[in-house]
Amino acid sequence: MNDIFINLLLLVAATFVSGHLLKDISEDIINSLIGKIVLGIGGGLLGILMMIYTIKIQDTTTLLDLRVFAIMMVSYIGGLIPTIVCGIIMWIFRTTHFGVSISSGVFLIQVILYIICFFIIDKKNKDFLKRWILKTLTSLFILITFFAYLLKDVENVITILFLFSLVIIFVAILEYYLLEYVRSSNELYRKYKKDSTKDFLTGLYNTRQFDSMLNTSFERTLENKERLSCLMIDIDHFKKVNDTYGHPIGDIVLSEVAKVIRNTARSIDVVGRIGGEEFCALLTNCPKDYAMEVALRIKTAIENYHIPIGEGKFIKVTVSVGVSSYPETLTNLNDLKEQADVALYNAKRSGRNRVCVNDFCKDS
Repeated sequence: MNDIFINLLLLVAATFVSGHLLKDISEDIINSLIGKIVLGIGGGLLGILMMIYTIKIQDTTTLLDLRVFAIMMVSYIGGLIPTIVCGIIMWIFRTTHFGVSISSGVFLIQVILYIICFFIIDKKNKDFLKRWILKTLTSLFILITFFAYLLKDVENVITILFLFSLVIIFVAILEYYLLEYVRSSNELYRKYKKDSTKDFLTGLYNTRQFDSMLNTSFERTLENKERLSCLMIDIDHFKKVNDTYGHPIGDIVLSEVAKVIRNTARSIDVVGRIGGEEFCALLTNCPKDYAMEVALRIKTAIENYHIPIGEGKFIKVTVSVGVSSYPETLTNLNDLKEQADVALYNAKRSGRNRVCVNDFCKDS
């Protein structure tokens, strides 16, 4: 019972430690080939620890422990590839550390069956709970069948297998709830982390994150001796939109304008919402003339866009844009945003629905 309890503690600790390590890793990395291999190696090391604290059945080479849950856990998280890696590592350790025997051969067959059965279960079922139940029942059947063969000459084999089955069922229930807790906690963590950097309405960067990325862009621009342009974009007469149609429609306008800006700007550009109806875009390594082109493209795209406001109705809005470019329109990079804001003011003062850089303005 002491060794079984240590196995359980190892499993619980591994579940929470792996969950903590994975929460800051993107799903793209986890689902990559390297990510799956690393996950499989981690599961294999957990299985090895469980085999070190194993129960040796007297007068046999058979070992009783909870190593199957290491395979089930990596299968639950990563699917086929980590399951294969985990199984291979565990079998190699089982053979090299405890020696070649009938039991080690049986374990190899068990690993192969786990891999095949878990793969089929994952393919046939999308629900996590159903998959875990089926994997538990499959593992239990494989374990009991092979242990019954290996321990057929052992006294009280029925009692041993019955108690071991109860342990497997108990641990399976506990581990599922632990995995679900870790998974849901990590999802909430990633959501809150993402929400802390994004504007809730438009999905663009919020003011705090945009300012942080602005400072990073300054450092990179100076270090690489690049150019950097800034666009300050403001929706014309937005108050009139709210007064005429109401704030819910105003929110739709903000969201749709943000979408147009994001789709019209380059993929490498940084776009944020920095005020009520004001947006800002950082154009990386972009000279003044091209920044003007991007600004005019954004202005024209919004001017020609019919914003759907429900019930088959549409409205149109325009924007004014201020442009600044380092080092062409200013020598102090720290003034980039402020100079774009001054240019925006000039665009508003000169009639709106136009793009200005310093005192020079264009409307097409």
